Amino acid sequence: MFTPEQKRALLIGFGLILAVATLLVLIWLGMFLPGFAGEVFRKLAGMMWTPVVLDFSLFLLGIILILWLNMFIRAREGDEYVYLEQIEAPPDDLPEEARSAVFREAPEPQGLSPSLAAIEGALELSDLSEATSLLFELPSDQLEEPDVLALRIALAHHKGHHRKAGDLLEQLRVKSPQHPLCENSRGTSPAD
Repeated sequence: MFTPEQKRALLIGFGLILAVATLLVLIWLGMFLPGFAGEVFRKLAGMMWTPVVLDFSLFLLGIILILWLNMFIRAREGDEYVYLEQIEAPPDDLPEEARSAVFREAPEPQGLSPSLAAIEGALELSDLSEATSLLFELPSDQLEEPDVLALRIALAHHKGHHRKAGDLLEQLRVKSPQHPLCENSRGTSPAD
């Protein structure tokens, strides 16, 4: 019926109510003590049950309890600061739950990886115009990176610009001689 977390929350709530009720009953029972102690409890009970003081004291007790619980929960669960990632302009058929994600730790910067994956996907689908536009969106200082050069070579081959692909392959050999594309094309000359 209840989850373990709900059961624990209910037990804490009932425990707090029981503690306050026990305190009130002890004050009421203290009124029957003989002598000075009984007199103190009678004065205390008289002030507590006065309509304005009773309301104010219960209000104050509630505020103190809420603040104490909040401090306890924050100490146990940590800071409430989270990172929220949202999809900009999501498709209409995307469910509401899939449009955003919440992370407690900062996501690691992904750099060019998502852009390169999108370009690879466009090349795989032979969507050359999309691959070209995605390449133009990359920062200009990143166009000479080995992974980007490899994608530019593949795009040039798909478009039939074999001379340009050969020039880019030479750039790739200079930048990264150990790149798999350089090792695969050793001994072959670029087709014109």
